[in-house]
Amino acid sequence: MRIFRRFNNLPIEKKLLLVSVIPILTLAVLSIITFNSVQTFSQDEDRLNQVYHVQTTAADYLRLIVDLETGFRGFVLTLQPKFLNPYHAAKQRVLEVGRTLAQMVEHDRAQHAEILNVQALVYTLLEDKDRLIEQAKLGHAEQALEYIESGAGRRLMLSIREEIARFDKREGEVLRQTLERTSSDRGFLLTVIVGGGSLALIPMVFVIRLLAQSIAGPLVSLAKSVENRPGGTVPEVQVLDRGDEIGDLTRVMHEMGQQIREFIGQIQTSEAALRNLNLDLSNSESKYRGIVDNAPFGIFTAKDGRIIFCNRQNWRLAGHDPDHALDPERIWEAIHAGDRNQVSDAFSKATTQQVPFENVFRFVHPDGTTHKVLSRAVPIRDGQGGGSLYQGFNVDITAFEQMKEKLSRTERLATLGQVAAGIAHEIRNPLVGIGSTTSLLMEDFPPEDAKRQDLKTILQETRRLDRIVTQIVEYARPRDIVPGSFEMPTLVEETLDLVRHSAGQKRLNLTVSFPPELPAVEADRDQIKQVVLNAIQNSIEALGEHGDIRIEAREELRDGHRGLLTTIEDNGKGINPEDLPKIFDPFFTMGKRRGTGLGLAICRNIIEAHGGNIRADSEVGVGTVISIWLPLTLQPQPAMLV
Repeated sequence: MRIFRRFNNLPIEKKLLLVSVIPILTLAVLSIITFNSVQTFSQDEDRLNQVYHVQTTAADYLRLIVDLETGFRGFVLTLQPKFLNPYHAAKQRVLEVGRTLAQMVEHDRAQHAEILNVQALVYTLLEDKDRLIEQAKLGHAEQALEYIESGAGRRLMLSIREEIARFDKREGEVLRQTLERTSSDRGFLLTVIVGGGSLALIPMVFVIRLLAQSIAGPLVSLAKSVENRPGGTVPEVQVLDRGDEIGDLTRVMHEMGQQIREFIGQIQTSEAALRNLNLDLSNSESKYRGIVDNAPFGIFTAKDGRIIFCNRQNWRLAGHDPDHALDPERIWEAIHAGDRNQVSDAFSKATTQQVPFENVFRFVHPDGTTHKVLSRAVPIRDGQGGGSLYQGFNVDITAFEQMKEKLSRTERLATLGQVAAGIAHEIRNPLVGIGSTTSLLMEDFPPEDAKRQDLKTILQETRRLDRIVTQIVEYARPRDIVPGSFEMPTLVEETLDLVRHSAGQKRLNLTVSFPPELPAVEADRDQIKQVVLNAIQNSIEALGEHGDIRIEAREELRDGHRGLLTTIEDNGKGINPEDLPKIFDPFFTMGKRRGTGLGLAICRNIIEAHGGNIRADSEVGVGTVISIWLPLTLQPQPAMLV
């Protein structure tokens, strides 16, 4: 355990170095042992070679001695010198081989002594034979023959052979011992190679297992502790009491885990605060969006000259349903064609110069109604270098303009009322006197008298002047509304009865179209009848023969109020565009012989006094449409009851 603890405290680099050193040391030891075994085996082989050479040399030595004996006997028996040549050759060789053999076994005392004995016998043999050969050369061959016959040389040869046999026997024993030692060394070498390699694996496996337990074990346990933690939680890493990198890793991971848990706590706290802040921002955004969407005036935002936002009221001003998502740029399409270009140019110029924008223009609704709008916008830097924004608003000044126009008209009518009163007083009295005098004068002239016709003309013009004064007074004086509930179809039929004769003279086609369940109208019946009659008479006068007049009525909602829209349409010559805005002005007439130009002006006063609206749409060569809208419930306008 202490060794394992010390091993754990070693750095991983040293552990890996130790794993590599142990097999190297084992291999070195095995290499040394194997080297020694190979050396021993090599020595044994050298010894075998030496024994082989010794035995071969000994055999040559014995063969040379036999050659000496053979040459000696051949010469002695034949006395021919040619037999001495092998003798001398063998003699020279036997001495050299004897010395070589003695040198080869000088390390073995017994063998060396044995060879020395053999050499001594050989020297004796050579001396005897050299002596006998010399005597035979001198003619005393009998001694040599006696030597042969006596067997002295044979006995010496047997002694040599016995010595050589003992020498060979000892060499054979050396050979056997050497072969046994070689076999033993070979087995030892195989044992060292196989067994040593196997034994070398044991420390290697031990060290590797120790390394695995020291490194892989803690890492696997650490990985399992992290994997087994439930999701969303930071694992608690146990610090290992180790001095290596694994211990350092666990300490660092433990500290990181603590820091991460602290950071998560801070993040959760910040997240809760951010959630509350987002909720507050969402509530604030909803509140301010509600304020913007429900503001009583139009609000728009533009960036780089393009409209990018319109609130609900702005779409209402343009005549669109705010519940239907539209491209904010389509707001330009709702601007009156006569105003669109100048508004676009003015807005582009303002955005280019980064100056405030202000303009007055008209929005045209799909039903043809127009609303006059005051538009203002100021540049606002977005703070992000993304160009400038324009924040603006559109205010519907239609009612203000109408009120201003009505006020101006009221002032004019008040002045006109005073003038009319003076005219009525200053003109009517003389006109009455002129009319009465003319009537009396006509009685003095017979019908066929030409002067009577002149007096009749004076009387007619006097009456026409009286009628003009009456219309001026009627236009200028305040009117009292006598409200009552009536059916518009009935009123129209009564009015048509009054004009059927004049319409019939021109062969006009009168068409009436009313829904079956049209609601009743609360208004001054006589005044509304006067308006309808005036509009129909104007259509009759505008038509030639065989013209068409179509009268329709339907219920229509305006500004949240239920009302009745009555249209009187003809296919006459139409009204010039430049004259159309003036037809409701007092004293404006378009060439009528007997018109005073007050009929439509009086009609407008009557309709506006009831809280309604009258307008004219006309196209030259196509015809004219007079539209009269009245609220179902009377909404008198006090300032306009004139």
